[in-house]
Amino acid sequence: SGRFIEFQDSFILKSPKKSPLVLRTVVLFFVMVCGVYICTICLKQISTGSTTEFLNFRVVQKPCPEPNIEPWEIPYVHYPNPKTYSRAECACNPVRYFAIMSMQRSGSGWFETLLNNHTNISSNGEIFSVKVRRSNVSTIFETLDKIYNLDWMSSASKNECTAAVGLKWMLNQVSTSWVKRDF
Repeated sequence: SGRFIEFQDSFILKSPKKSPLVLRTVVLFFVMVCGVYICTICLKQISTGSTTEFLNFRVVQKPCPEPNIEPWEIPYVHYPNPKTYSRAECACNPVRYFAIMSMQRSGSGWFETLLNNHTNISSNGEIFSVKVRRSNVSTIFETLDKIYNLDWMSSASKNECTAAVGLKWMLNQVSTSWVKRDF
């Protein structure tokens, strides 16, 4: 009355009679070859660096706190980085720059003397009175970079905490070779 179906040998898998020692040796050899290859790649990457130090730590200078200046003043303020000395504790003090443009016999020398009486203001005089300094635009930019980075040594250069630095530029000291005339 009941049906009985018998399935024999349907899912019987027999492992082959091979030595497990040979298989383990092959796997171990493969792992060793891969390990040696990975180690040589790592050593090549480490040895390409020019330093012999394993870790290279550098001290990062603390950024300056937000200056207490008005937003409209930002284009007129900079933080000089002199090449000849360190500003030390004054490195975060912003420096304003100025130029006194005038004509001869107009009182600009007297005004510049008043400015130079302040300990943190340096007015460097008529720096473009020497023709070489105004011969072309590149020499003018070099001179201005020296002044505004506080690398211009004169009697007006007082200290590293200068708050304003500038010069006096007479109108006859403008070179006609780089100024376009539209008159």
